[in-house]
Amino acid sequence: MKTWNFGYEKSKKLAKKIYSKIGRIPCPVFPDELISFTSDGFNHLIRKGRIPRTKNEQKRRFALVPYIEEIIKNPQIITFRKTEEKYTVNRHGKNIKITSVANFWTFHNKIKDCNIKIVIRQIQNGQKQFQSIMSDDIKIRRGKKLKNKAKPR
Repeated sequence: MKTWNFGYEKSKKLAKKIYSKIGRIPCPVFPDELISFTSDGFNHLIRKGRIPRTKNEQKRRFALVPYIEEIIKNPQIITFRKTEEKYTVNRHGKNIKITSVANFWTFHNKIKDCNIKIVIRQIQNGQKQFQSIMSDDIKIRRGKKLKNKAKPR
């Protein structure tokens, strides 16, 4: 799979347009629920926490956006992980212990010889949201040459 053959700003604009049109979609894994596509999900394509991703990494993720709906509606493999975080907050002079639970589902699909993963997140009992999309192998276009940017295993 290859990134789009235009610059960063055009790639970002096109990805944002495609992403915004998704809105909320059903998923056979969660029969009575919809998966929401919020600005948090798109922002995660651009940065990890507060740290911006490289422009090449962003372009790789932008090129995967058109496959999101297809993968969510027809996941091949699904993995699940649950995290629990405990912390203390000060409310009106009293320290209160809070436990935050987050559920993560990862949908794995192979499209055009590229392994793509989509992460869906749910915090506490809130709505399920798109969190991220990534692939293990995507080629970056640089003029006429293609450079393979596979991550070492």
